[in-house]
Amino acid sequence: MTTQTQSPHETTADDVPGFDMFKPQPAKNSAAEQLSRPVVGYWKDALMRLAKNRIAVVALSLIVSVALIGIIGPFFFPTTNDGTAYENTQNLNFINQGPTLGEKVLVTEDSPIFMDDLIKEPFDVSAPLLKGESLRSPSELKVRGLATVNGVSLEWEPIVGVSGYQIYRTVVAGQPLALSDVVKDASVRGLQIGTVTNPAQYTFTDGSGLNPAEKYIYSIAAFVVDPATQEEFVATEAAAIEVSLTQTISLTDAQALKPNVQTGETIRSHAHLFGTDALGRDILSRMVSGTRIDFFLALLVPTVSLLIGLCYGAISGLMGGKVDMILMRIVEILDTLPELLLLILIQVALGKGVGSLVIALCAFSWTGYARVLRGEVLRLREIEFVHASRLLGAPLMSIVFRHVAPNLLGVIIVMWSAQIPRIITSEAFLSLFGLGVEAPMATWGTVLQDAAAHFQQYPAQFFLPAGILAATLLAFYTLGDALRDAFDPKLRGRD
Repeated sequence: MTTQTQSPHETTADDVPGFDMFKPQPAKNSAAEQLSRPVVGYWKDALMRLAKNRIAVVALSLIVSVALIGIIGPFFFPTTNDGTAYENTQNLNFINQGPTLGEKVLVTEDSPIFMDDLIKEPFDVSAPLLKGESLRSPSELKVRGLATVNGVSLEWEPIVGVSGYQIYRTVVAGQPLALSDVVKDASVRGLQIGTVTNPAQYTFTDGSGLNPAEKYIYSIAAFVVDPATQEEFVATEAAAIEVSLTQTISLTDAQALKPNVQTGETIRSHAHLFGTDALGRDILSRMVSGTRIDFFLALLVPTVSLLIGLCYGAISGLMGGKVDMILMRIVEILDTLPELLLLILIQVALGKGVGSLVIALCAFSWTGYARVLRGEVLRLREIEFVHASRLLGAPLMSIVFRHVAPNLLGVIIVMWSAQIPRIITSEAFLSLFGLGVEAPMATWGTVLQDAAAHFQQYPAQFFLPAGILAATLLAFYTLGDALRDAFDPKLRGRD
């Protein structure tokens, strides 16, 4: 029998201070089965990651705000007497107006009163004609009555010995144009808007294309026609006057703002925060009304394309073989076609309208869904629950919607959200070419189309709606990227 002797360098438990602290504790089965932290599922984890992205939250808030304004906003539009929607109401007294909180306007009769031309009597119409170098400009040129968008009536002192008068109008834009230049220089008198062939007539009314936001210079030059040669001689100098139009509002429209108002009083008009277009329609109200159509297209077209692409891609992936090859070749052929050109051709063939716009946008937008979802189905079809469903005889579409689609929901949401800004951009592009909805229906694209025609003169009409469109598209793109980061498991832990 051998005895073990302790080595002088061996350490025992009694030699270690506090060794009893390291003794194993008895296990408690109930405590061992408890989870140390709450379980976070896939969807909850994705939503938590999305909520942590502050930029995505701001983008989502902007999108929701724009959508709510588009849904609720039209209910707060002012009412019109003839039943026309406010966003489509034309008012020639407020055409091409800049952003304003409302301006003071003069109340006039509903039907504008046009002044008759006046003839001076007595007047010597048989007097000999003046020589070309003896021609002079009419004197005492003035505005007769009130100058409004409905008409500007000019009055002057007639000249004996002339054949008539030529009336010109030019717009005072940019740098002010001196009246002395218009009097002496025929090249700056602008557009000839009329000719008076009766020398005894001393009034003329201009009522074509007047814009209350502009100032005009009217000029009148006398002329004679040689009876023998029919040669016309125009005076080198003209009479000129600068005219600013008075903002007016019809009595009926004014009473909608202030019930007891009377003709001749001054009231404050509606506010136009984005200004008005060339037909006097409020741009902001047209943008708000157009939000309904744009968001309707932005939700409907991706959803329809998703359903088509899901069925197409799932059938291709589950069937495999020659069916998969044929279906994917069809997708590749469609992807090679010029999409914008085909959109234009479809719109031209079907005509304008929301229905034709939906068909045109859905015609080729499903191929991306089909390609991506087919690849995901090829991965999922090898999983056991898909094999079990097929062995039990489940129909193909039942497998697609009950087993495949729920497992692709993250990918579907990301692709669906990414297509929304593309649909809004496509609608605006088609509207710029006049292939959008029927007039006077408003969309963001039609508002930009109307503003583009007057971009150089009134850039605010274009930039303000374009800013709303750009901000909304940026919000959708930002939210789409955030959804991709939240639903993609490969990006977990990146932030």
